[in-house]
Amino acid sequence: MNSKGFDPKDLEDICSRKRAQFKMKKADFKELGRNTLLGSVDLVIGVLGAAVLTAGALNNKASSKNKTDDLGYGYKDGNQGYGYYFGDIKDDD
Repeated sequence: MNSKGFDPKDLEDICSRKRAQFKMKKADFKELGRNTLLGSVDLVIGVLGAAVLTAGALNNKASSKNKTDDLGYGYKDGNQGYGYYFGDIKDDD
């Protein structure tokens, strides 16, 4: 091969070759089965891990929506009625 592409003689040589046939042996089938099994196990573990992470993220979103401000400052309907609260104490002013 050169900068212009394949040499025509090389192409003829490649095209004139017989096709190689590969015959699988018993050991090859065992290795293929083992690799398929290991790949399937890895796939299942990955899917389960993704499902756990997704469920955790969705649960976090749901709990953060239900959570009020940690300090409790602001307007809310507290134990002393609706109003502005400093923690658990209502500011009547």
